[in-house]
Amino acid sequence: MAKLAIDGGEIHYEHHRGGGKSLTVLLSHGWGMSCRAWDDVTAFLTDAGFDVVVYDHRNCGSSSKDFSDGSIGALGDDVVRLVDTLGLERVVLNGWSLGGAVVVDAAGKLDGRVAGLVSTGGATPRYTQADGFPHGGQAADVAGTVAALRAGRIDFLNGLYGGAVFVAPVSEATIAQTISIALQASPAADQSLAALADIDQRETMAALDVPALVIFGDQDQVVDPAIGAYAAEQLPQGRLVQMAGCGHAPFLEDPDGYREALGGFLEAIA
Repeated sequence: MAKLAIDGGEIHYEHHRGGGKSLTVLLSHGWGMSCRAWDDVTAFLTDAGFDVVVYDHRNCGSSSKDFSDGSIGALGDDVVRLVDTLGLERVVLNGWSLGGAVVVDAAGKLDGRVAGLVSTGGATPRYTQADGFPHGGQAADVAGTVAALRAGRIDFLNGLYGGAVFVAPVSEATIAQTISIALQASPAADQSLAALADIDQRETMAALDVPALVIFGDQDQVVDPAIGAYAAEQLPQGRLVQMAGCGHAPFLEDPDGYREALGGFLEAIA
């Protein structure tokens, strides 16, 4: 594990060596989570021979908790800095939920170094409805969610990870672990969630002419599955995989199915 100094704080990251494959996979977690959410995926990828970089967003996990800028653009810049620092030349960016928006932002700034893109239940290119985009909720819904979170953090997170995120059955230990991870994030992380009210990455996404995989649970209650279908069409080389009976965390709800989809995609471009 290591720390990347940026904007007066530190970003926690880990570089796991798999060896043998020419790709490095960078995993960007969902809002309020940490790199620990990806542990099973990291193990699968390194066992398959891929190097893996995982990190904690600003104000989350083991990163500094008092960053003043938690915008999607700032989080995307952190990914670019990680890629630069580690000297990665062929990287596949995989973002879950809010992390999907983060990796799209980063991919638009990394030029030819991005070998592929994966959106896992990604809140991208938009999370809310707009002209020409009838999917998702309203900006006011996001504001209401943030207000509820700030009024009662523990109860909100318990309801989110104890109810809305998972549709397919998962163990009580998995639920407890995700809640525990979420409680490590500071209130400063809420600004990243609030940013989803008006983020619009349609132009950025349309310009990402790299192999792209969009994986969505068909019962996702956090990000409208129609957003995933739209993203797969918007990406020039996009392909959609809908995971039946899964909610917002298909890599935890159907790990075998998720690994099959992700592994097949990576092997095709390695």
